[in-house]
Amino acid sequence: MKKINFISLKSSKSRNEKILKRLDGLIKKSEFIGGSSVEKFENSFSKYVGSKYCLGVANGTDALEIAIESLNLPKKSEIIVPNFTFLSPAEAVVRGGYKLVLCDVSENGFNLDLESLKKSLSSKTSAIIVVHLFGMRCQMKEIMKIAKDNKIKVIEDCSQAHGNKSNKDKHVGSIGDIGTFSFYPTKNLGAFGDAGALTTDSKKIYSKAKKIANHGRVDTYDHILAGRNSRLDSFQAAILNEKICFLDEQNNLRKLQASFYIEQIKKLKLPLSILNQDTDKSNVYHQFVLAANNRNEIIQKLNDKNVDAKIYYPKTLNKMIAFRRKSSKKYNLKNSEFLSKHIFSLPIGPHLNKKDIENVVFALESCFS
Repeated sequence: MKKINFISLKSSKSRNEKILKRLDGLIKKSEFIGGSSVEKFENSFSKYVGSKYCLGVANGTDALEIAIESLNLPKKSEIIVPNFTFLSPAEAVVRGGYKLVLCDVSENGFNLDLESLKKSLSSKTSAIIVVHLFGMRCQMKEIMKIAKDNKIKVIEDCSQAHGNKSNKDKHVGSIGDIGTFSFYPTKNLGAFGDAGALTTDSKKIYSKAKKIANHGRVDTYDHILAGRNSRLDSFQAAILNEKICFLDEQNNLRKLQASFYIEQIKKLKLPLSILNQDTDKSNVYHQFVLAANNRNEIIQKLNDKNVDAKIYYPKTLNKMIAFRRKSSKKYNLKNSEFLSKHIFSLPIGPHLNKKDIENVVFALESCFS
């Protein structure tokens, strides 16, 4: 069987030609920083997400750091972050000089657990960073009520959930006070390098974030705060302007592939737990995640059969040296620990066809023969 890669960054010839045409136009105009392509993407993405404002920045981690700074949170206050996620949210909290509070995730999934969230709150809590992990949205209605009742801010990290929109709720990134996105090449909407964005309905937040991202500048050589250099460059914006046109199409393909996986795993009665299911069909399956007691053995067998399975994430934040002593409180994080030891992800995405997905299922079934 041919190698079935976990992910592929290759684009079709026709799409590459369109992208190269856009880049050629920028080169001819010497439009390298800012300009029409960045403005077009910010307008298109804010409309797509359903937010009033969008600010392109250099990457997703910068988006988180700028989001925190733009909210004017009390210094040394506490910010709650899920213990099971990529490290960027916790990194942004620590680098911003705030107290990191790690919260457990749900028993049957991998997003913030509401009961653990409530227990993590204190009089010093100023914000929650929710992470819509692996393409599935958090319980935003309940989280927003908790935030409102406790008068705290909500930052949505949507870096793994581009295009997640429910019939019952808005697009992720337009529900909390501010949304952050990474367009790292492996994302559902990926650039050809580092890129990111912020979305918000608040003109005040947008205005401050825009200043922070551009050296605190309000005019040439007129700077009102100590900012940073974090701009979305014109080339990456041009690439995103092309790729956003088929984001929904590719997300729908991911959903079809995930449905087939789920159907076959249930039909074959494989001893696996399917964690990233939802009820509103909004999941955009940045990854297709399973849990198993003998995870490492299964991965080895899949790899032997040319199927590239991966583990995300093998270590929780509280076990990382960078955050082990930074978290200001210690709560029960058993669900996070369980996930780090049991889950793995199968290949999914537009680089695969129906036959590829069928072969993955065949290889998975043979692991239990």
